[in-house]
Amino acid sequence: QPALRKAIHQFMRVFASQFVLGETLPKALKVAKKGEADGYCYSFDMLGEAALTAEDAESYFDSYVEAIKAIPKDTSKSIYDRPGISVKISAIFERYETSQHDQVMSVVFPRLKALCRLAEEHHVGLVIDAEEADRLILSLELLEKLMADSSLKDWPGLGLAVQAYQKRSMAVIKFIAKRARKYQRRLMVRLVKGAYWDTEIKE
Repeated sequence: QPALRKAIHQFMRVFASQFVLGETLPKALKVAKKGEADGYCYSFDMLGEAALTAEDAESYFDSYVEAIKAIPKDTSKSIYDRPGISVKISAIFERYETSQHDQVMSVVFPRLKALCRLAEEHHVGLVIDAEEADRLILSLELLEKLMADSSLKDWPGLGLAVQAYQKRSMAVIKFIAKRARKYQRRLMVRLVKGAYWDTEIKE
């Protein structure tokens, strides 16, 4: 049994390393160097659940700030060839739900904008991460507000992760494309299976 436990533990470490580059961003950046040398580009995410309290949200927001600052600045490369950051909105606001629409817009938008301004300063792309299906409209509304903000008009690093399995994914892509033309913005769009696929298909 001790030998079996050790073998399983080693297997889990190897398996996890395929998806998690490091427990901290500095460690992940160090591991990512090899992949970057082979032509890979990474978008870093803070693993964790959605914020349950205002204190959680503040802590996650501070983590995103530190993460953006930790990515070495290099203006010699295109922002599309640089590491980026993925931001989970439900991590920076504890009530990210449709019933709290007005509060979401008044609280989340300034936080997102602050992270975008910091990302622009550090020549880093920022992608709004995918959430559960019932939060999609909120995410799209926040995305459009960021696209319309004149202080971010010269920054090409704004993006969105789209749940590609949803039946409305094509409608979402068309919505994004239409808004991109309207605001003359180039967006980074990432198609993902998403972490919510199993639950949402069952529902």
